[in-house]
Order: sequence, then C-alpha cells, then structure tokens
Amino acid sequence: MNTIEFLQISSAVVPDREALVEVGGNNKRITYAEMYPAVVKLANALTALGVERGQKIATMSVNSADYVITYYACAMLGVCFVPLNYRAKDEELSHMLNVSNCQAVLVSDRYIEIVERIRGTLTSTQHFIAYDSKHDNYLDYDRIVAEASDDEPWVEIDDHDPTILIFTSGTTALPKGVQLTYLDMTVYVTNQPPADPEIHDKVLVSAPFFHVAGATAMMLAIWSGRTLVILPAFTPEGWLQAVHEERTTHAFVVPTMLKRIMETPDFEKYDISSMRQITYGAAPMPYEVVRRACDIFPPRGCGLINAYGQTESTATLTFLGPEDHDLSTETAVKESRLRSVGKPMPDVEIGIMDERNRLLPPGEEGEICVRSDRVMKGYYKQEDATSSAIIDGWLHTGDVGKVDEGGYLFITGRKKDLIIRGGENISPGEIENCLEAHPAIEEAAVIGVPDQDWGEVVKAVVVLKPGQSITPGEITEYCKSRLSSFKAPQYVAVVNELPRNPMGKVLKNDLRKAYGTATNDHV
Repeated sequence: MNTIEFLQISSAVVPDREALVEVGGNNKRITYAEMYPAVVKLANALTALGVERGQKIATMSVNSADYVITYYACAMLGVCFVPLNYRAKDEELSHMLNVSNCQAVLVSDRYIEIVERIRGTLTSTQHFIAYDSKHDNYLDYDRIVAEASDDEPWVEIDDHDPTILIFTSGTTALPKGVQLTYLDMTVYVTNQPPADPEIHDKVLVSAPFFHVAGATAMMLAIWSGRTLVILPAFTPEGWLQAVHEERTTHAFVVPTMLKRIMETPDFEKYDISSMRQITYGAAPMPYEVVRRACDIFPPRGCGLINAYGQTESTATLTFLGPEDHDLSTETAVKESRLRSVGKPMPDVEIGIMDERNRLLPPGEEGEICVRSDRVMKGYYKQEDATSSAIIDGWLHTGDVGKVDEGGYLFITGRKKDLIIRGGENISPGEIENCLEAHPAIEEAAVIGVPDQDWGEVVKAVVVLKPGQSITPGEITEYCKSRLSSFKAPQYVAVVNELPRNPMGKVLKNDLRKAYGTATNDHV
C-alpha cells in the first residue's frame, strides 16, 4: 500500500476537517480537501524538475505543514523522502545528502546559511528549493507549486520500496541511513483504525519530523483522519498553549519535554482537559519523572503510554499502557512496572538472546531482539552493518534487558555500554535507576573506566538536586546497600547537566571523553 493512500482515503472520508494546523508562528490551517490538491501540485512541480520514482528528495526544516505536504508528494511519485537532522554537523549533512544521492533539497529560511556552507561539497543535489523567503540560486517553493499542473500523477510502487530514509544520530561514526518501506509504514499505522467522520482527534506533534517518532506521527495522523497540530519548536509554554487553544487530544513527547511541561510555573492556568493521551518515549524516562506524571495526568483523565522502539523497527515495539500508569489500584505492583517499557505491540515478537544468539527464558538478561513485518529494509549502502543488525530474521536492537514472568520488558542498558569488571557483565541501567532513587540525585549516567586490577570499574556521573551535596563514599555505600557490591560506583563525577541528543538520549560517548578516567571529578 502506498502511503499516499492514507491521505486519499481521509480526504474522501473527512474532506472538511482540518488536516494540518501550524501553531506558534504561521498559524496555517489546511483541510483535508485542501491538502490533497497541494500534494498533487508539488508532486507535479517535482516531476517538472526531472525527479522520478526511486530517486530521493531531502528536507532541511523545522516542522511545518509544507514539510508534511512534501513527504506525501514524494510518496505520490514513489520518491524516497530524506528528512535531515538540522542539528547535525556540516560533515554529517554532506554525508547524508551525498551517500543518498539526493536530487533536490527543500530548505526553510533558518537553515539556508548551513546549506550554503556545505553546498560546494554536494555531489548529486541539483535543485535547491526555499520554503519561505526568496533567495538567490534557490527555486521559490510557493511559485513552483502555483505554476504546477493540477493533474493527478499515478506511479506504481512496490511495497518493499523505501518511502523514507532516516539517518540515525552519528554519536560514534557518520550517521547510518535506515530504509523504511511503504510496507513498514502501512503495517505500523494500520494498527489503528482509519478515518471516521464520527471521531475527531487532534494530535499535537513537537518531536521533529526527522526523527522516527515525528515521521510516524505524520503517517498515523493522516491515516486516522486526525488533525495534526504542528509545533515548529518545542517550549513547555508553547506546548501547553497549543493544548489549551487547539483542544488537542493526543501528543507524543520525549521525557525531557514531559519534565519541563510539569515544571512550568503557570502549569495550572492552562486548560488541558481535552488531552486524553500522552505518549512518551525515544529515551529512558527517569522513574521520579514518570511517578510524578502519574499523579498529575491520569487524575485529569489523560492516560499515559510509554512507547519503546527504534528507527530500525519503524518506531514502537512495546508499550506500557494507560492502565499501568493508573496507580489508584494495585499501586505497589504498578509502581514497579513503571520501570519497564511494557509489553509487545500485536505485530511484534520479542526475544532475549545471549552472545550466541540463543533465546533466553523469562527473567534472564540479554540482548533485546525483535521480529516484525516492519523491521527496516536495511541500512542504505551498508550491507555489513545490515547483516550484523538482522540475523535469521531477528533485529538485534543493541539494547540489553529482560522480560519478567508477566511479559513486561525491562531495559537495563546498551550492549555497547556494558561494563565488564573482572569478567562480570554490568548493565548501567540498573545502577542508574538505583542512583536516581537517592534523595540528593536528580539524574545519573554510568560508564566504565579503565582499572589495572579489574579491567573496568563503574563510574557514576550525576546531576544533583538544587542545594544538595554528596560524597563519592556516600554514593558507593548507598549503592552497595541496594545492589551487588561489585556494581557500586568506585568513582563519581558531579556535573551540571548530562549531554543529550535532540531526543533526550544521554550521549555516553561524550561522557567517556570528558570523564572516562579513574578519578573523582568536581566532588
């Protein structure tokens, strides 16, 4: 199924409903009846530039209505869409455009300067299109759309053709391009019901569209006939104002966003009674934050969902549902499960494997592996990386975890982050959870540092709560009272904040570079 059919179906079922609403700036409002012709005209404009099925088009922009229209125009033509991470370094952006052989790139005003810096390094990009203002040596988006034909193009695609190429963040090397196919996206979105004239939900999206969480949001919203309320740049006040004014019903946030929303000084002045469901994910959620969220949102009638997944799996693999966040009953059991990422989606099989790729029984820790019809086609032009990630039909996530007897998945760390102390494998996640339960510690990350006797030992990098202090000895003794003694941190660094990527994941490599010595720092 071509993903353009998501829009065609919804345009027929709910034509007068608003499809795209921009807030916090342009305040653009587009109905389904208006969106489809706009997609047709952009598709024809791209065709006029010589863009054909199987080629690639990139975008360099914050979230916008035109961004979504661009994706669906590409889908209509069987063209692979390449959303660029505008926070990437120049060399990474050049790599993404060159390795994917993008024929054109569409750019918003705020990123023109960046594109100009790398323009001379680009080997295949022939057309540069400006979304907003007019710029020398750029085609004007509004003009080429206005001058394009209204005739509907028809291009036959294969379900296994890639519809979107998302580059994963390159924390250790240049980014890898994850190929997600039309089938991947179709299997994912059809877990939800299609557009219904009697049901009108509004989804607030603040995760960037270059991330799989943002990309799948613009697929699922259109398939379901929802109004996609687009926040170009996240601020907690802007998010709350959008909920208040647009009466949104659903949203996806990363943990740091949810924390900042709850900490907004004027939180209570906003009316969030329309919100029925907030999904959080893309990075580990500190227990203290989700525990506080359980006291704030479910009592207001807003369910919480923890979604765990990867770009390589077309987003969500497991979810911890609203009933697990409702602590009004079975409080102790549910509080323990808040540290999990829930149970598998209906179309996902989870397996925990050892180093020899053998499935392990419940309760044993190993690498989290998955089987599903929406596992990526592979890494673009990287056969070795693909064959290492997908073995005998199982996607090896690189995450380490275990499944309890109730079927709940607990993530304990990353395989590459495992600390091997004297032959003992130590998962940082377990220690981080322990540290974040300490009354003086706001956040914690754990890394391994070299040791002459043990090979590696544990080092904790912590952010303290305001006004708090702590000694390395206190941290060590605290952990020894709750964990096996060999897991207790031997060294400690106190920092003002943990380095994170745009989706809130802690950058362990940055921590290793800054604090990867067997010393206590800033304590």
